[in-house]
Amino acid sequence: MTSLKNALEEIVVVEVQEQIKHLNQQAREAINLSEVTAFALNRLPVLYASTSRGWLQQRKRAHNDLKNQIVSTVQHALLGVKRDSLRQVTKIAASKIETPAHVLTKLQRLFSKPSLIWQDVPQSFQETLTLVTHTPEYAGLSVNDRRRIHEIKGYLHRKENAHSHADWHTNVELPNPELTSYIISASYFLINVLEDLVKQEIQNQLVHMANMLPRKVGIDDVAAYVLNRLPPMYATTEQGVIWQTQKAKEELSSQIESTVIQSMMTLSKTPRRLADPLPLLKFEEDCEQAMRELRLIFQRDDITWRNIASLAEYAIAQERQGMTYWRQHWRMLGQIYSEMYLKPGDAELSLSNSSEGEILIIRTHTKSAFGWLADNPKNLGISTLRLFPAVAAIELYASFLDFTVSYTREEMAADGII
Repeated sequence: MTSLKNALEEIVVVEVQEQIKHLNQQAREAINLSEVTAFALNRLPVLYASTSRGWLQQRKRAHNDLKNQIVSTVQHALLGVKRDSLRQVTKIAASKIETPAHVLTKLQRLFSKPSLIWQDVPQSFQETLTLVTHTPEYAGLSVNDRRRIHEIKGYLHRKENAHSHADWHTNVELPNPELTSYIISASYFLINVLEDLVKQEIQNQLVHMANMLPRKVGIDDVAAYVLNRLPPMYATTEQGVIWQTQKAKEELSSQIESTVIQSMMTLSKTPRRLADPLPLLKFEEDCEQAMRELRLIFQRDDITWRNIASLAEYAIAQERQGMTYWRQHWRMLGQIYSEMYLKPGDAELSLSNSSEGEILIIRTHTKSAFGWLADNPKNLGISTLRLFPAVAAIELYASFLDFTVSYTREEMAADGII
């Protein structure tokens, strides 16, 4: 989890949303929120922060000093960005820009709970599975109708058990500007390509300067210092990322290097202060706690915020069709994961059907996990065949490689495990 963000992003998005309210429906539908936001951000100062105090200060500066400039720039952005149906563009890969906030909004839609927060995800997941279970009682009803029946039954159950009237009340959502900010961050997809370039340069310089610095410095603190001294370079498409990255390398490489060195020397001489991370980070912590609970519930240590939406969608679809064997499959996949000594986040396991039979697919996210599995195919094969004896092959993927390592049934036989 990183504690680094341009405080202006959310403020610009809110201003865009406010201005398009006055447009007709056709005009609103023609607007790409991310593109308009990127257009505006590339013409405004950057206000990066890495601590809670810095976040509040940057937001205060934006509202006090930049309000008129933001309004004017967004107006120009709405006029300057036109949707071109003939222009061939590729969205930035979700793995590069998707955040837990984006995933939470997916789960809100999937569970039909617009106010869902991370703490309630495990319970809501299980409730939704119950609501979509293929039973005669619920046949033909929508999820919302089933939820209302479920809530009414819960209410009647509480009355029958003589609960006092005080125990039954409507939950009133209190204003939470930090949660609002977190949810707003899921409404757009863009990236300042300089963030990764600056962090890479910081890592390089830390290797050379670690022994020269009076005290250690935080990568996010250095990055905020540097990014606030560079022009913004936001992009919303893969083509835009390539173009902006190339431009940055050609025009800003020496400036990035010198500013990183200057930042590290400056920050390493300032007194160390206790500083809270960005307010948005606490929602990431809530997210990780929810993932830990889901791993225990479904006995799968490969559940992460990156795959929970697709896993939940699959489970709900299976439950709706009355195919409850998915639960057993999940437990068995979790057992393979555990026997391979993989840590949460190391990889993802899934079963895929092919003309030759079932294939166990393992997508690794760390080099250590890929190396361990690639070096121990027999152990992996033994665990897999014991639980899924008809598996035709095991396919091992790595996010940093453009090829697949396969372990076929013939190779398993040759190794003597069949």
